[in-house]
Amino acid sequence: MSKNQLSQKKHTALPEGLHPDTLMLHADAALEDTADIAPPLHASTTFDAENPDGLVYSRYDQPTRRRLEAVLGALEGGHALTYASGLASVHALVHYLRPKRVAIRGGYFGVHALLHRLAPEGVSVVDLDDAVEQGDLVWLETPRNPTCEVEDIAAYAKRAHAAGAWLGVDSTFASPVLQKPLELGADFVMHASTKFLAGHTDALGGVLVAATEEHAQGLAEARKVTGAVMGALETWLTLRSLRTLGLRVERQSASAAQLAAWLSTRVPKTWHPSLPGHPGHALLHSQMRGMGGGVLSIDMADEAQARSLPARLRLFREATSLGGVESLIEWRRRNDPMARPTLLRISVGLEHADDLIADFSRALEG
Repeated sequence: MSKNQLSQKKHTALPEGLHPDTLMLHADAALEDTADIAPPLHASTTFDAENPDGLVYSRYDQPTRRRLEAVLGALEGGHALTYASGLASVHALVHYLRPKRVAIRGGYFGVHALLHRLAPEGVSVVDLDDAVEQGDLVWLETPRNPTCEVEDIAAYAKRAHAAGAWLGVDSTFASPVLQKPLELGADFVMHASTKFLAGHTDALGGVLVAATEEHAQGLAEARKVTGAVMGALETWLTLRSLRTLGLRVERQSASAAQLAAWLSTRVPKTWHPSLPGHPGHALLHSQMRGMGGGVLSIDMADEAQARSLPARLRLFREATSLGGVESLIEWRRRNDPMARPTLLRISVGLEHADDLIADFSRALEG
């Protein structure tokens, strides 16, 4: 392909109204500048002065990151920025907005640690339903880690905006495949891309998607100074993995629902949005696609059972994190001091659901 042909292809517009599964593969088409079918990995940290793409230094911008952010922005319907980790993206947002209050309830313990230790001076943490004012941040995690409660994004967006506050949504457990917070009124969406987006337990990263270009530009300028960017390899791995995101999440979600239904009659408590008695179950089909996501949790009768069960399983690796192609289980208290000692969190991978159920059946018989 000649340089002229590449230039013409680079400016070819995609048809409107494409399905997210198609956007995962083609949303970065306008940024293709080689004949490669697979996107190249750009490892350079610096670039020729006055190059036609306006590249200067990889802390500011680089070609693979542009492509990854184009796909993520298209999937969420906003303007995406990537970061070195999920917590780095939350840190970036809090320091960019500098709210007086952050309204939050439960969820990932790392966010609470960040807010109490590294938030700008004068920021107070209040309950999710406490009063907020102009410029405050309401932080919603849905489904919520680790027990997957589903919160009403549209209702919290309306409440936040009536007070002049911002709504940020941690949508890590859902991914853009199952949930679109910006369409429901959120101002910002966060993903720990290490989880479902990268999906192979090999690429640390985080994502912020802003509803407006103005906020995205402000965050990008701040990122130039902090330097909390995703590495070149992690950027490429995440972009590669997004191509199969829809297939992976739909399979993981369906298998998790099947496993949850089986476990619900065999352990004291099972937590998954697909179960009729689960908090937020009524919101599942109005707010999310699919069967509720690839993560579930169970409560055992006592701490001893919770700590011993993972070692009895053969197909589930005992490790923290989630969203990868392999199934994981963890005694959550080991890493999360906020978790009950009886709780086990399960991340369902791409193994066949019948095999995962059989694995649990053998383990529970013991």
